[in-house]
Formats: sequence, C-alpha cells, structure tokens
Amino acid sequence: MTGGSSGGVPPGRPAQIANSIQLIPMGTRALSERWMGGLVGGPMPRRWWAAAGRYGAGVVVLAACYYAAAQLGFTLHFTGPIAAIVWLPVGVGIAGLYIGGLQLWPAILIGDVLADQHVSLPLGVVAAQTAGNVLEIIVGVVLLRHLVARRGNEETLQGVGGTAVALAAAAAVSATIGVAAASAGGVIASGHVLPAWRTWWFGDFAGALVLVPPVVAWRGLGPPRWRTREVWEGMLVLATVAASSVLAWQEPAPLSYVVFPALIWSALRLHLPGASVAAAIASAFAVWGTVHHLGAFGHNSLTRGVLQTQLFITVATFSTLCLAGVTAERRRLAEGLSASRLRLIHAAEAEQRRLAHNLHDGAQQRLAALMVRLSIEAGRLRDDPRHADAVLRAAHDELGHVLEELRALAHGGYPPLLVDRGLAAVIAEMADHSPVPIEVEAMPEHRLPATTEASAYYVIAEALANALKHARAGRIRVGVHLVGSSVVVDVSDDGAGGAIEAPDSGLQGLRDRVEAVGGVFEVTSQPGHGTRIAATIPILPPAPIR
Repeated sequence: MTGGSSGGVPPGRPAQIANSIQLIPMGTRALSERWMGGLVGGPMPRRWWAAAGRYGAGVVVLAACYYAAAQLGFTLHFTGPIAAIVWLPVGVGIAGLYIGGLQLWPAILIGDVLADQHVSLPLGVVAAQTAGNVLEIIVGVVLLRHLVARRGNEETLQGVGGTAVALAAAAAVSATIGVAAASAGGVIASGHVLPAWRTWWFGDFAGALVLVPPVVAWRGLGPPRWRTREVWEGMLVLATVAASSVLAWQEPAPLSYVVFPALIWSALRLHLPGASVAAAIASAFAVWGTVHHLGAFGHNSLTRGVLQTQLFITVATFSTLCLAGVTAERRRLAEGLSASRLRLIHAAEAEQRRLAHNLHDGAQQRLAALMVRLSIEAGRLRDDPRHADAVLRAAHDELGHVLEELRALAHGGYPPLLVDRGLAAVIAEMADHSPVPIEVEAMPEHRLPATTEASAYYVIAEALANALKHARAGRIRVGVHLVGSSVVVDVSDDGAGGAIEAPDSGLQGLRDRVEAVGGVFEVTSQPGHGTRIAATIPILPPAPIR
C-alpha cells in the first residue's frame, strides 16, 4: 500500500526492497561525524552512546507505529489493493516527525517498506511510490512548522487552516508521484489517472486530518487542565458521538447527518484535541459502516462509496476543527478582556491615587500658599496701598499656574495642544522637537472624537518614546489613516527591534487601552529589523451628556 492506495493500483512492495534497509544512514550529520570521530580518536563518549540509543529507539518505535497503522487498515479491510478510504500511516508519520524531529525520517522508509503486502508492481514503480510517501511526510512536517508552530497559533482558526493546507499539500506530493509512477509503469490506464489520483489524495489527506490536528494542538498548548465536571462532560460528549454514529451507520437510510449535533457539541465545549478525538470517532464509524456495507454509503458501488465516505470524513472533521478553533479564539479573547479589565481597574485606582497626590502636593499647596500670602499682604496693604498692583499681578500669575495644572489634571495629563487643536497638531509639534527625524505619512483632515484622539495619542506617544529611548532608530514613520469606521495608527522605526510585550510594560498598557475601546493592537518587532506598532481604534461617537 503506498500512501492512500488509489483505485486500480495494487500497493506492491517487492521483498528485495527490504535489503535497502541495510543502506539507511544514521539519520543526521552530527551522528555520522561522532561515529567517524569514534573510529579515529578512540572510544566514543557515553553521552554519544546514550544519544545514539535514544535515536535508534525513536526510529524503531516510529517505524513500528507506522507499520501497525498500515496493518490495522489491512486487518479491518478499509485499506486494500483497490482503494483506501483512509491511509492512517501518513498521519502517524507526520505526527511522529513533528514531535520527534525530521532526523527520524528513516523510520518512515523502514515502516513503509515493511508495511507492503503486495509484490506485483515493477521495482521502479515501488521505489518511486516509497520515495513519494517519505517525501510526503517530510513536506507535511516542514509546512506544519512554518504555517502553524512558528506562528504559535495551534488552537486558532488560522492554525486549523494552516494545518489543513500543509496536509493537503503533503498528500498531493505522494498522490502525484505515486500515480505518475504507476501510469509510467503501465499499472494504471491513462483514463484512470484522475480517479486514481483523487482516491489516493483523499485517502492520505483524510488519514492525516484525523490524526495530526490533536497532536499539533497537544504539542503547542499542552494538555488542558480539566476539572471533574469537564471530564464527565467530555466523556458524555464522546459517548454521544459514538451513539449517534452507531445510529447513523446501522441503517441504509441517509442518517449520517445525525452525528453533526454531537460534533458541534464537542467543538463548543471541548478543546481542539477533544474535538479532534470526537471527529476521529465519527470517522472510524463511517469507515466501518462503508466497509461492511452499512449506512448510506455502504450500498453504493465501491468507487462511489469510497468517495462519499472520504468526503464525509473530510467535511465532518474539518468543520469540527474550524468550529473548535473559533471557540478557542473567543474563549481566549474573553479571558484576555477579563484580565485587561482587571488591569484597567487597578490602573484606574492607581490613577485616582496619583491625582489625589498631585492635587495635594501641587494645586492644593499652591492655593493654600496663595491664600496665606494674600492674607499677609492684606495687612500690609492697609498700611501701604502702593503695593496693591504688584500683589495682584503676582496673585494673577500664581493663579494662572494653578489653573494650567488643574487643566492638565482634568484632561488626564493630555497636552493642552491636543485638547485645543487635535491630534494632527500635537503630532506635528512632537515631530518638530524630536531628536530623530519623524516622517508623518498621513493624518486625518478633521478632528476625531475625544476618546479616539486620546487613544491614538497614547499609542503614538508611547511608541515614539520607546523608539527614542531603546530602539536607537535613525528614522521613525508615523501614520494615522481613516479606514471605514476606524482609525489605524501605524508607528514604525528602523531601530534594533526585539521589543517584547512583557507584563506591566508600556506596550501591555497600550494593548489594554486599545482593546478597552474595542480596538486591535499588534506589535511586530524582529531583532535587527525595527519595530512596528499598529493599532486599529474604532471611532466611537461622543458619550451623551446626562
């Protein structure tokens, strides 16, 4: 069986191919170098022996799992020489290399060679199909790491989509190489190439889609901390999926749709790994029913029944995973908003204490001193009225300073220029006084609501302060664009990069402020490539005066 064995393609493996196992390299360049060093320089270190033992054990275990998955398909009769509904070894191989590393690739070659039960294909066709199966799994792992693991979005809708794209592309590699080799070797007639490719691709993709997503989710997030109630609910969900699947595939009537409410329940209540298990259970019953001529697909022709079952497995699994990803995103968003609101409450309390302190130490002290001074001067003026003009001018100046201080406090510390003339004016003033050139790319032509302007000002001010203090930037770009009913603030520099959104940092405070008004805050900062801060702030109407 090669990949998902396609229609009309007997998955042959000549016994002579087993001799190629003796030529398998040790797997990595480092191991080869240490081996040669041991031959030349004397006894090899014990740590190398331990590493080599772990590597060898990993190859053996993964090859055994790959072989067992293939034998399971043969034993249960859903994998055979004519068609494969699902080809589970591809899922086992991608999951194994994703966890253990690409250096374990010889295990896939060993398992694929040993798993073959047929020897009727030409040697060249068998070799090409084996190479395609190994390349399929390597491509799938590389794409998974690039599209999912590197971006840290395992349990998100984007991560589910990236996983599906990686698995679909990997399955296409094996199907294309295998079917092309079979066609060139005269195993498949030219008129059967497309159906064979379709069956092969669907079988590999379905097998990978059933097994790989839960491994990716567990790997990236670790096991969720289930409470007792959640454990019981999870068991009930899986039992419901199994029961509805039994109902769906016991009768020839088209009842396959009855399993979807239970799958939706699993996606809404369980994490992505749990939803993947539920989808795998439903897929197993679908395969079992079709193989044993039960359910809506079991009474059709073999080709039609295989295609319908593959479509059911793909649609049911992918839909469940997408809904689980959306649910996880909403759950994390709610948790983030709760944490953000708690931080904002603490910040508001701290701000209240700061205002009280500033009033006490600033304006209150000045007014008290002015009152004492005027009381003293009042007694002097009765004796010498000529100093009244000077006393009044000094009192006027002092009251002006107090008024400016109170005005700043009343506006939350905003610059008076922001309050009087708006965001464009205050950004222009900041650019004029900056020691680093600031390029203002775009600014709104009209004033924005006060809340929106304040949020945009804080984002720009904090971003400029970080760029001037830490980034060692040579140039800074600032842009404020109106996009629909939102304003997009974009501040970027060409500095050192590497900014981290640490807890209680200024960047986290900006995120809290932006998200509190329903906006989106993003930081992109690669070391050596500068920093970009982007905030999308909705334009909220002014609050009504009550």
